Amino acid sequence: MTAVEKILVYQFPACAEQMGSVRHKLREALAHSGQPEAVVNHVVLAVGEACMNIIQHAYGPSDKGDILLEVEWQFAEAGGNGGNGGNERRELVFRLTDFAKHKTCAEQMRSRPLDEIRPGGLGCHIINEVMDKVVLLERQVGCGNVLELRKRL
Repeated sequence: MTAVEKILVYQFPACAEQMGSVRHKLREALAHSGQPEAVVNHVVLAVGEACMNIIQHAYGPSDKGDILLEVEWQFAEAGGNGGNGGNERRELVFRLTDFAKHKTCAEQMRSRPLDEIRPGGLGCHIINEVMDKVVLLERQVGCGNVLELRKRL
């Protein structure tokens, strides 16, 4: 059985100037997670990179809109016999919904080769290193995209 606890719902304009407040909201939401500061820092970095990718690539320079950030805990009994013998698996789930005019396809979400030395282009690599699962979900209504990031703890 899986239980869900929503810990943050935050909608903000898709622009780089908003990233300070996004990181602040994330840190507040994760403050009581019991995770080491290094883990929180890595998660905030990965979610921030995902937001910047949405700003730069989903919206681009000419499109305006918002990003909806939802963060929840998912708790599931892992391998138990239905009683007290099972361990609880905890997972943080981050959903980033944009409202851009086009759909992004998963093949577009690639990092450049790491041996290609130049600024930028490492966001997808960072996200995939920090998170346990990264999935581009089908958005059911209208245009835009839903990116789901999962981190097992």
